[in-house]
Amino acid sequence: MEGTGPVEALLFWLFALLTVGGSLFVITRRNLVAATMGLVGTFFAIAAVYVMLFAHFLAAIQVLVYAGAVMVLFVFVVMILNREEDEPWALSGLAGKGVATVALVYLLVRVGQVLWRVREAAPAALEAVNGHEFGTTRALGSTLFRSYLFPFEAVSVVLLVAVVGAIAVARPTRRHAEQEDAR
Repeated sequence: MEGTGPVEALLFWLFALLTVGGSLFVITRRNLVAATMGLVGTFFAIAAVYVMLFAHFLAAIQVLVYAGAVMVLFVFVVMILNREEDEPWALSGLAGKGVATVALVYLLVRVGQVLWRVREAAPAALEAVNGHEFGTTRALGSTLFRSYLFPFEAVSVVLLVAVVGAIAVARPTRRHAEQEDAR
């Protein structure tokens, strides 16, 4: 397989660590704007991993759609909905540490399982990457509309429900509107 030298491996692990580090940054920030900016960095690191997998189309879409449009929408929503009652809630003390320990152990076990199973890539996958077919619009469209049509449509419905839910959450409540009018 071309592109499997030590430099490429080092770059892959660097971008993988940046992705995990950015994700941890996002979930540990109390400031929503800072967390959103961490999410942008995570999206760029994922795009770099796509480029290393010769999936240039996916990398471009990752940057344009997620790091661009979706994150701009997130920033506007965070700035508009930055209400005091929206402060994140978390367990504290011994219960919080216990939940965090269980979650960390679960995460490490799952990462270990994935690393154990992905020791060698499947020959068909290597052939697709070597032929640079993986990640192209043709390969993506063919796979999406032949093999994964139902999951694609199911995700569309889930995203529609999420958008309707976000609008319902963003809509000011009657009590909140009355408080604003009283000021």
